[in-house]
Amino acid sequence: MVTNPPVEDTYAGQHGNLAVEIQITEGPQWFVNRLVIEGATAEDEAYLRSVLRSTEGQPFSAANVGADRDTVLDYYYNNGYPGAEFESRQDPAAAPNRVNLRYVITPGQRLYVRGILVRGLETTNPALVASRISLMPGDPLSQSQIAQSQQKLYDLGIFAKVQTALQNPDGKEEEKYVLFHLDEARRYSFNFGFGAEVARIGGGTTSLNYPAGRAGFSPRVSLGISRINFMGLGHTVSLQTLASTLEQRALANYIAPQFKGHENLALTFSGLFDDSRDVRTFEAQRLEGSVQLAQKVTRANTFQYRYTFRHVTQSNLKISRQAVGLLNQPVRVGLIGGTFIQDRRDDPVNSRRGIFNTVDLGYAWRGFGSETTFSRLLFRNANYYPIGREIVLARSLQFGYIQRWAGLPLIPLAERFYSGGASTNRAFPDNQAGPRDPLTGFPIGGSALFFHSTELRFPLIGDSIGGVLFHDMGNVYSDITSIRFRFRQQNLQDFDYMVHSVGFGIRVRTPVGPIRLDLSFSPNAPRFFGFNGTLDQLLKVPANQPLCSAEPSPLCTTQKINAFQFHFSLGQTF
Repeated sequence: MVTNPPVEDTYAGQHGNLAVEIQITEGPQWFVNRLVIEGATAEDEAYLRSVLRSTEGQPFSAANVGADRDTVLDYYYNNGYPGAEFESRQDPAAAPNRVNLRYVITPGQRLYVRGILVRGLETTNPALVASRISLMPGDPLSQSQIAQSQQKLYDLGIFAKVQTALQNPDGKEEEKYVLFHLDEARRYSFNFGFGAEVARIGGGTTSLNYPAGRAGFSPRVSLGISRINFMGLGHTVSLQTLASTLEQRALANYIAPQFKGHENLALTFSGLFDDSRDVRTFEAQRLEGSVQLAQKVTRANTFQYRYTFRHVTQSNLKISRQAVGLLNQPVRVGLIGGTFIQDRRDDPVNSRRGIFNTVDLGYAWRGFGSETTFSRLLFRNANYYPIGREIVLARSLQFGYIQRWAGLPLIPLAERFYSGGASTNRAFPDNQAGPRDPLTGFPIGGSALFFHSTELRFPLIGDSIGGVLFHDMGNVYSDITSIRFRFRQQNLQDFDYMVHSVGFGIRVRTPVGPIRLDLSFSPNAPRFFGFNGTLDQLLKVPANQPLCSAEPSPLCTTQKINAFQFHFSLGQTF
C-alpha cells in the first residue's frame, strides 16, 4: 500500500470534492502448513478441528487465529471450564510461504452445577421460572446456558431485571450454586390516547344525503388497562376501549405467551364488542369471540391459526327495499382461518427498505356454527427501495376474493369487502369504493378487490417534515370475474373498473409515527344514481317500483365521488 497516496482536488470539476487513489500490492499468499493442538483431549481436539478456521491448507491470517481463539475459549467456557486459557504460536515452515501453527490450551478446573437458587419471586409461579432455566444439577457450568436462561426469563415480559451470579466464584470447590435474582415488573399498566380523523366522512347517520360523504371531523379517545403475570403464570389480561363518532369498541384479550413452554408459540383468547358506522350504508353491532395460536417460525415469518365466531346485526340501512329483505338480517358466522406474515422491513413504523407480505385465509361453514358457507382470501404485499440516502420508493399491492358456497343466497352485507380511502386508494373517502345501491347510491361492498399504490417519499423541510408523491389505482368489485383494468366508467351503474388517483402528501415525524396529510385528484372518479329524498320517503317507495335506469327520474339524481379528496391521519399509508 502506498504510504502517501495521491490526492486530486476539485474532483470532477466540483469544488471541495477530493479523490484519493489507493494502490495495493498483494504479495505472496501464506497458508497453514500444519496445526498442532496441545492440552486438549482426543475427543475435544476432534471437535475443535471441525470448527477452526486455521487448519492445514487454509490461508493464514491473524484474524483467523483470533477467531479460533474465541471459538476454543467459548467451547471450554460452555463445558464447565471458566478458567480456560489459550495461547497461539506460529513458525515458518520449510516450504515457502507456509507457516506451522501451535495452539496451546490450558483448560483448568472443570466446574459443575450444584443447584439452582431463585430469589425475588412474589407472585410468579416458581414452576414457570424453573421451566425457563435450562441448567440442571450435575451439568457442567455453561456460560451460554446461563445467558440463554436469562434471556428466556426476560422474554416472558414479566421481569424488570434478571441478574445471575455464581456461589463463591473464586473458590476451589468443584460444584457451585447458580443464583438467579429476579425483579418482577409492575403488574398493571394503563394507556390513554386521543386523536381525530379529518376526511369526507360526514353525513347524517339516518339521512340519505351525501352518499359519497362530505367533509367531516371525527374525534376519538382510547383507554386501556393491562395486567401482566396474571395468577403468576406469565399470562396477560387486557382491556382496550375506543370511542369516536364513528365507532365504539371494547376488546378484551387473554394472552399466554410461550404456550406450554414453547418459545415460539403464543395462545390468545379475545372478546370483542363493536358498534360502528364507518360504512355509511348501515350501522353494525358486532359481538365476536376468537381463539388464536401464533407460531413464530423464523425471525421474519409467523403463522397464525384461529377460530372466530361472531354475531352481527345491522340497522339504519340506506338501500332500496328490494335488497332489504336479503341483506337486513342478523348474521351468525363461524370461521376457521389462518394468516401467514413475512416481515423483513428495517422499521415497521417508517420503512426504508425491505418487504412485508401477509396472506389471510378463512372458511366459514355450518359445521363451525355459521349460517352461511363461504371462503375468503386477502393478500397484501409491500416493498421498499431506498434511492440514495434520503429518498424511498414504496409500493403496495392488495388482492381479495370471497366465494360463496352455500347457505344464505348472498354474501352477508357485513362480511363483504369495503375499502378505499387513506390506506388503499385515496381517490375515495373511506370505505366508498366499489358497487353501490342502484337507488340510494350508498356502497354495498363487493366480493373482490384489487389495489396498487406507489409512493415516492423524500425529505421536504429538515429531518422532521417529508413529502410524498403518490399514484393509487384499484377498486372493490362485485365479483372476481368482474375485475377490469379499463380506465373509463361505462355508465352510472358500472363500478367494475380501475379508479386512479394521483397526489401529494406531507409527513410530519413524531415519536409515535408520522402524521400525514394526503391531497388526491382522480381523473375518473365514479358517478352514480342517488335517491332524491329522505329515509322516510325511501321506506314508502313500493318494493316493486322500478329503480333508477339509464336516465334520472323524480326519485333519482346523478351524483359522484368528488375528484378531489383529502385524508388526515397517523402513520404511513403502508
